[in-house]
Amino acid sequence: MIDVNCRICQTKAAIIEAADFGRHKGYKCPVCGPYFITSTAEAMVQGKPRGSMLSSWIRDHYESNLSPPEISSDILEDVLKNITNRSPLEKQLLLLRAIEKRTDYPGAKVSLNLTHDYPLAWASNPDELRYLVKSLEDRRFVAQDKTIGTSVLNVVILTDGWVYLDSHATKSAFKDRAFIAMSFDKSLDALWENGIKIAVERAGYKPHRVDKEPHLDRIDAKIIADIKDSAFMIADVTQQKQGVYFEAGYALGLKRPIIWCVREDDLDNVHFDTRQYNHVVWKTAEDLQEQLYNLICAVLGKRTHS
Repeated sequence: MIDVNCRICQTKAAIIEAADFGRHKGYKCPVCGPYFITSTAEAMVQGKPRGSMLSSWIRDHYESNLSPPEISSDILEDVLKNITNRSPLEKQLLLLRAIEKRTDYPGAKVSLNLTHDYPLAWASNPDELRYLVKSLEDRRFVAQDKTIGTSVLNVVILTDGWVYLDSHATKSAFKDRAFIAMSFDKSLDALWENGIKIAVERAGYKPHRVDKEPHLDRIDAKIIADIKDSAFMIADVTQQKQGVYFEAGYALGLKRPIIWCVREDDLDNVHFDTRQYNHVVWKTAEDLQEQLYNLICAVLGKRTHS
């Protein structure tokens, strides 16, 4: 492998085998993790202000045991458009969950490399990661070795940290995220762009749709994790896709609020198990946008801050 600079974070990385007969170049970065990227996307990403969040997005794939993302210019545009920053408390929960994942047994120490591991918490840089660890320590969720002048922190989860993790096991990590379950059929793209997305954003929430990320193996694991991290779900069952019903069923098990939607000409085809729920019946994307916006505000409340 040849050493080069990562195209996302500029850390020293290694070139790995090319994908798609050379259309994508492969990189293995200690900060971002492995990924493939086209030359066009490489040029686009230079100097992007959301570079640290892009690093976190790639690292999240690696930590979720997904295949390295293949980043084209279209995928990069979608990710940068839909990716959002996290609040300090959200970052602390993400970091605590990352430490939990690395803990072999209660009381075991976990090493965090400040230089390489800040994307685990969606932090902007090593200094922010150090601050987040200190914040967890101040809340008595973790203890850390008092080593000065090192880039590695050794931390251990304390009793209050385990209690907090247990209490948040089925709770949303992101109070402003709406998980969107719907058909990926291109004929419904306008429904997303002109209907659901606008309605959710008008109500002050952030719509999250998994197909805005590259389709990868083990995408089911990513979907389950993202549903768990969302405050509520919008399930549009138009075209009667089994995946939408599966995702809605999982959200019901987590006691997430679900807003059911269906196009008027498909209402009679709704599965009998879900007919007991009220559905937003729509004719056009604009029609759904208005109905959905009003319902979100009425049921969940309009968020007036990010």
